[in-house]
Amino acid sequence: MDIITIIVLTGLTNLTFALYSWHQVSNPESHFACRAFALAQFIKAASFILYAISLYHGYDHLRLLANLLIFIGCWAEVRSYNQLASAGIKASFLWAGAIVTCAVFTWFHFTSGDGPNNTMIVTASVLLVLPFSASVYALYQLLKQHPASVFPRVLVIVNAMIGLFCFIRAPLAASDSGFTMTGSVVVNELFIFATFLLGLGNGIGFIGFLKERSDEKLCVRANYDYLTGIYNRQHFERSAQKRLQSGDTFTLYFLDLDKFKGVNDRFGHAAGDEVLRLFGQLLREKQERYSAISGRLGGEEFGILLPHDTRLPHDTIIEQLRQDFASVGEKVIGEALTFSLGACPSKQADSVQELMHHADVLLYDAKHHLSSP
Repeated sequence: MDIITIIVLTGLTNLTFALYSWHQVSNPESHFACRAFALAQFIKAASFILYAISLYHGYDHLRLLANLLIFIGCWAEVRSYNQLASAGIKASFLWAGAIVTCAVFTWFHFTSGDGPNNTMIVTASVLLVLPFSASVYALYQLLKQHPASVFPRVLVIVNAMIGLFCFIRAPLAASDSGFTMTGSVVVNELFIFATFLLGLGNGIGFIGFLKERSDEKLCVRANYDYLTGIYNRQHFERSAQKRLQSGDTFTLYFLDLDKFKGVNDRFGHAAGDEVLRLFGQLLREKQERYSAISGRLGGEEFGILLPHDTRLPHDTIIEQLRQDFASVGEKVIGEALTFSLGACPSKQADSVQELMHHADVLLYDAKHHLSSP
């Protein structure tokens, strides 16, 4: 397989990743870096196709354009990684990097003679190390944020390897005045083919990470209440069922915020939402501290499942929750807020549905007692 064929294949690979990434832009679960990555792949695809044409026909100025597009595409790729990782690389740095590398390469292009000579190869190789180094930095930040994911690790390795290949290729070309793209066939074929394989890994790593993130978002949306950040009813019931089937002993508490409609009517729905959010936060704190399960069951109704082996008695935990919720009311609407509850131990039921029914009946009795004169 000759160099031009490998370059064309590399361009087509970039085009494939560009089209796929662009298609994902319309997906509401995709990351906003998808657009930047698609743009980078479009630019790189065009650069490789133009470079292959320039080598085949010997068009010197077309080769210059192709090289400039490669630099721009690599810096655009850094931008997508920077967005993906929120790595903090300034946009001005990326623009400066693209402008400087293009300007330096253009100057050497017009001063080093005709054709893809060794000076141009040295210049291109050295300049390409810069965007790949920036990519490695951004992707390393991504790896630190997602250490359990394999895809950031793949992306770091791939971009580091491409940068290393460029770094190695520069002295090889510098030491041989006859080193050219079409003349030094074996070395350049190996370099271009390695770049093709690593570029393939680069695209797979990026798209794989986006898919992983999208799946995580869908999982959160399916299992968690968007306002409070705790489990929704379906996931709460599934989690309680698992505890029941495993033989754990616990008590299920149904909690209903008292006179919550009045909060919405008197202070507005924004205040009501804030009360719900903060109450969910209180339940989440109890969940983390006591290995509990908490969830929003609907409207102003919540549930918390407390294991029987908590280091504090359940009465103490519930009383702390009452006091904390009263403080939430003082903070949001200037009045103490309360809740009613119904409780059912796991030993008194054979299923989650039965458990929740018993707790709901006791909650209804508590609410009825509260409303009685």
